[in-house]
Amino acid sequence: MDVVIKSFNGLGDLLFVTPTLRVIKETYPDTQITVNTNYPELLKFNPFVAHIGREDVGVFLGYDDPIHAKHPDRHHIHADWKIVCDAYGLDTPPPALKPEIYLSRSWKPVGERSGVGVQVHHKGHWYNKKVWPWFQSLCDMYPCLSGNRVEPIPAFDTTIGLVEHIASLRLVVCAEGGISHIARAMGTPAIVLYGGFARPEWNGYEEHVNLCKYPPCGPCYHPNPCEGNFERECFNEFTPSYVAGEIERVLEG
Repeated sequence: MDVVIKSFNGLGDLLFVTPTLRVIKETYPDTQITVNTNYPELLKFNPFVAHIGREDVGVFLGYDDPIHAKHPDRHHIHADWKIVCDAYGLDTPPPALKPEIYLSRSWKPVGERSGVGVQVHHKGHWYNKKVWPWFQSLCDMYPCLSGNRVEPIPAFDTTIGLVEHIASLRLVVCAEGGISHIARAMGTPAIVLYGGFARPEWNGYEEHVNLCKYPPCGPCYHPNPCEGNFERECFNEFTPSYVAGEIERVLEG
């Protein structure tokens, strides 16, 4: 049997389907899986993928979201699993809520993780509503916590460079998105600032510290700007000092 999947959205959208690739291949070993994606480097060494392409063909992974006036009723990983299994009539166990990234055999993990990486580079969409206003300020105000340097995560020319860097850190502080999903895949603890943009039960991980509010105007996972006095209200209580305390709690725990 051939299974063809396409994922041309964000990095996280591709990572959500990676646990499904495993359960399909383990349940149906003769299945040949093709994934068409704009992030082929993330699948280059995936043992469950037979072919990687860029053609606009395959099962589209389109889970529910508030943009379409419907809130998700399950984690995006499980939503992707159901979409693919329903499309091909597959019966597999549900996948674990952990994205999977495989690096080359020549890659060696660092001996001891160190440092706190802070996401300061963000995509400019969604009116920056998912961006905590104090990522850079956190680095400036608290350059060292619990014996670890607190520094911005650099911009990398390749996605794999970013993955390898996150795998070397003791902790990351980030928005929900590609970095939070890479961190989970690489076993790096993370403090993830959601504000009111989305909800951890849709795309988060219980292994992370998920800082989320549920304001009356949220979840604001839609392309309109904040209205009235609600501008960034969902982030107000998550001050730099609050997040610094969470960093110390995680590192010392």
